[in-house]
Amino acid sequence: MALTLPKLSLPTIDLGKNRILAWAGGVVVASAAGWFAWQNFADTGPAPAAPSKPQAVAAAKAPGAAKAAAPADSGPARDKLIADVLVASGLKRQLDQLPQQLVAGVRQSGTPRSKTSPAVVKAIEDAVAGSFTTQGFHDRVSADLKKNFDQKRLQALLKDFSTPAAKRMIELGQAARSPEELARFARGAVATPPSSRRASLVKRIDAAIRASDLAVDVAFSSMRAVALGLAGDGTAKAAAVDKTIEKQRASATQAIRDATLLNLAFGFKDANDTELEEYAKTCESENSKWFTGIVYASLLEEVKRASAQAGERIGSRASKPAAPAAKPVRSMRSKAGADARTCLDLAANNAIMSCAEKYR
Repeated sequence: MALTLPKLSLPTIDLGKNRILAWAGGVVVASAAGWFAWQNFADTGPAPAAPSKPQAVAAAKAPGAAKAAAPADSGPARDKLIADVLVASGLKRQLDQLPQQLVAGVRQSGTPRSKTSPAVVKAIEDAVAGSFTTQGFHDRVSADLKKNFDQKRLQALLKDFSTPAAKRMIELGQAARSPEELARFARGAVATPPSSRRASLVKRIDAAIRASDLAVDVAFSSMRAVALGLAGDGTAKAAAVDKTIEKQRASATQAIRDATLLNLAFGFKDANDTELEEYAKTCESENSKWFTGIVYASLLEEVKRASAQAGERIGSRASKPAAPAAKPVRSMRSKAGADARTCLDLAANNAIMSCAEKYR
């Protein structure tokens, strides 16, 4: 597959005395002995140079001089080809699941260990659920692929993604996994480090599909919007958010990249080195880089849009005055009336009537 979306969750950033949930891509919380402690990939040095350097997003999106002409019935045929490539690449399934993963990340951040109030976590959860939608991601990616439509490239990609070997790697990369399984894998890697070849192959795939790049860009493009929504309006508050994010950028960036590499290694743990080598070559092909560039830019733009909307929704909730406490409803029954009910305990009717007269 030409692009693997990072898993997402929400760490925290510190703003003075307040701890604010911040949006970050690429981080799966495993355990203390998990990805934070795992440095094997970082120690292997840079990935071997790919046959050709991945294009920048802008260059990848620009139509080439040799771009194939669209078929005569470009509308239906074009849309079907794009849809088929999204399915074959596994990207459609990832886009379907992405909003739910984001909301799950918010819920995960609100565990009992978190110092963030349940009300704040709920506000972020609602804002994320309402702003990040499956339809939004699908529409953005499809629109950009239509805008940069290249029939020959897409047909070649569809063929590449449909081979048994590619299908296996795509399935491995998307297999369901739990944080506990990832933690066990990380602990195993600490005890028995991967070979230098294995680590280099994972890094080559990461460089080709830009998974860790996307994770970092998603983190910092959305972190500010959500943090500002929580912090509130004002130049001073915006400056404080920017200063805090900038201060934590270096350490957060490395953590996100390390986590993304760990996720890729975990996803492909059942593939052998030969299979990884072939998959790396597929990801490094010119057609894959073209596809990755377009999808990368599309996802980042949609994240920016949705993050800004989520920040506005969070800010709107935070600025609403608290609802006044409901006034206690006074009973319409008088004290005398309440006392008069004691007369009903008397046995004779005459006695009851005589007693009740005292409370008229």
